[in-house]
Amino acid sequence: MVKTVPVCHIQPDFADLIDAEDDGDFYINVDESLEHVKEYRLNTGEHNNFVQIGSKLYSVELDGRKYKFRVKEGNYANVVQDRWTCIDAVDQPTTQFALGDSDGNIRVFDSSPSLQHHIREAHLDEITCLKFFPSGQVLLSGSTDMRLKIWSLADESNPRTFEGHKSQITDACMVERGRNFVSSSQDGTVKLWETGSGLAVHTFFRRENPLDGINTLALNKSSDVVSPRGSNALEFGTEGKTVLAGHNSGVITVYDLFNKNQVTQLPSFFMSSCNTLTRIPNEQNYLYAGYSNGALAQWDLRKPDKPVDHVLINEGISINHIYYHSNALYVSSGVDTAIKLDVQLPEGNIIAEAPTFLVANDCQVAQFVATPNNKSIIAVGNWGLCVRFQC
Repeated sequence: MVKTVPVCHIQPDFADLIDAEDDGDFYINVDESLEHVKEYRLNTGEHNNFVQIGSKLYSVELDGRKYKFRVKEGNYANVVQDRWTCIDAVDQPTTQFALGDSDGNIRVFDSSPSLQHHIREAHLDEITCLKFFPSGQVLLSGSTDMRLKIWSLADESNPRTFEGHKSQITDACMVERGRNFVSSSQDGTVKLWETGSGLAVHTFFRRENPLDGINTLALNKSSDVVSPRGSNALEFGTEGKTVLAGHNSGVITVYDLFNKNQVTQLPSFFMSSCNTLTRIPNEQNYLYAGYSNGALAQWDLRKPDKPVDHVLINEGISINHIYYHSNALYVSSGVDTAIKLDVQLPEGNIIAEAPTFLVANDCQVAQFVATPNNKSIIAVGNWGLCVRFQC
């Protein structure tokens, strides 16, 4: 039997109404399917089975099913912005958060948060990915303008621009210390770059369909072999690593960064686009993928014929982004839903019972990231959403 997670929405200010101790109603809507929404009205004076079970955490049982709601701790960045599109964090040399927006601008905040850098018109269009180099002094950005750029945070200069993709950039991953990185594009390619020279060391594409657009990347360590260099003088730390690419077709392709070959493919099991990938750090076998039909799947790379576990989050509603942190998957679904699902280790199975809904003002979440102290998750998205939730 397929596990399902009906999408649940609660009135965003419900906690304020409860704290005010005024007698009044608030709503909870459960989207049991695309065609059927069930509305519940609860009274603040009569909590019934709606209870506070922790700091900013509430629980309710509706028709025999349990739901939890996590209220935001507060806004992270109070900046007027139409749409944040991506975020990354680093703890070097101090705690920093980089945010990209739909207009091509980049802002970097400290932990206060105070604005430290504002790189205006960094790209001609939407920023699709941001990655700090491990030093925290350099930032990599990718955009729908088909370019990747390196930014020095010492003076906000752009010492290197990487060109070669023929369509929008969708994702990027650092290889070890960042002497190399990989990027993906809707042109169907993954490129391995050398940062010093700005050269593309190698271009990967799916043999069966070279134009199958790529939405997302994940880097994996496939063995215990460690080498400072790859097969090319412009490679550093590629040996023993694979890159996984999620395609528009729903196929996930695995490439060996060192040997430059296509290792295997995970099939288009759900017949819908693979939008997002995430992995458990230091666990080389398990991979989680989110699809446009609402499926969230756990794959075991040792058994690539079909997923070992999957759930449907309101079937038909697209999964936008998934992020693994501290035994949980943070999931953005559709235009207004953010969910935390626990993961059972060591098996890695997804626990669909009693999901925790992150109350994000009914905004679409573009990305999540953990704060470097691992105490909170920051979500960014539409309508200037930039909020912090306790882990």
